[in-house]
Amino acid sequence: MSIDSIPPNIRVMLVDDHPFWIDALGEDLTEMCCEVVAVAYQGSQVMDRARATVPDVVVMDLNIPYPDGATCTQMLTSEFPDLKVLVMSASGERDDVLRAVKAGASGYVLKSATKQELLDAVRKTAEGEAVFTATLAGLVLGEYRRIANNPASPDDSPVL
Repeated sequence: MSIDSIPPNIRVMLVDDHPFWIDALGEDLTEMCCEVVAVAYQGSQVMDRARATVPDVVVMDLNIPYPDGATCTQMLTSEFPDLKVLVMSASGERDDVLRAVKAGASGYVLKSATKQELLDAVRKTAEGEAVFTATLAGLVLGEYRRIANNPASPDDSPVL
């Protein structure tokens, strides 16, 4: 899909403790007709800024100062059930991905993704799609299969 066909007026909040990522992604999103309605550099800012701006999509880094991105994701999706959270993280570690999904993230992309992959992920997330790179989607699917095939015993609690 070309940038010309991206639905306009996607209201986005960016959460990352690195101003470089916020500035760069904010510029890219603005070019594709999104409106960056808020930014937060630490978890303690997230809820107040989300309440004040009511974004459609929050692009969330997991590794932010307290509370962390997974905790913020859980708080956001609990208070705003229609809000979509797209995690954008440097970590592709299994535990991080599963923690984000359990917290309510609609998708997970790595910071190593291309500009077009990130922009597509925001658009798809806004449209209600679950967005994961192939490797991460396989990891999530594999964990759900593991849980489905091995009902938890008292000694075997699932990661999710």
